[in-house]
Amino acid sequence: MEDQTPTPQPSDAEPMTLEQEVQSLRTELEQKNSEIKAAQDKQLRAYAEMDNYKKRMTRDHMEQLRYANEKLLKELLPALDNLERALSHIKDSPERSPWMEGVELTHRQCLEVLKKFGVTSIPSTGELFDPSRHQAVTYLDTNAQPENHVAEELQKGYLYQERVLRPSMVAVARKPSRPTAGEGPDTPDGEESKESG
Repeated sequence: MEDQTPTPQPSDAEPMTLEQEVQSLRTELEQKNSEIKAAQDKQLRAYAEMDNYKKRMTRDHMEQLRYANEKLLKELLPALDNLERALSHIKDSPERSPWMEGVELTHRQCLEVLKKFGVTSIPSTGELFDPSRHQAVTYLDTNAQPENHVAEELQKGYLYQERVLRPSMVAVARKPSRPTAGEGPDTPDGEESKESG
């Protein structure tokens, strides 16, 4: 009987040496480490984005709560304007009546409610014109106010917290282009020049 043990065939690829195998494992380990680092970076970015989103939503929610009454308060302003117009006519009346006192009381109560919710009037007359708070309706040629200052308030403006609820409608002062009759170049409207005697 013949021995039927297979004879080894020569292979094209030689077996790896121990050094080559270690180098191959190191390369594979570095690749896996870089994949893990990339996954960790991606996870950290996703976490940071989610955290920023939560903060932004909380801030938006707080802002929404803070200014929740803005629309209602804005709708009340025309009624307050009408009360103030009524009061301006009452001041001209020589006699006092109960309904006049009622209008004054109602006006005071409205102002107190607005103040309670953080609504305050915008200072205007004599102030430097501020386009973020004032709406210029016209110019007024005058020397009574410095140029680009509010010469006259036509409709009162209001702030709600720090936000403009309604800008003041104003007339802005500008220097007269030429003096009118009876007015010197540096005198306020209606006053006679001191030089003219």
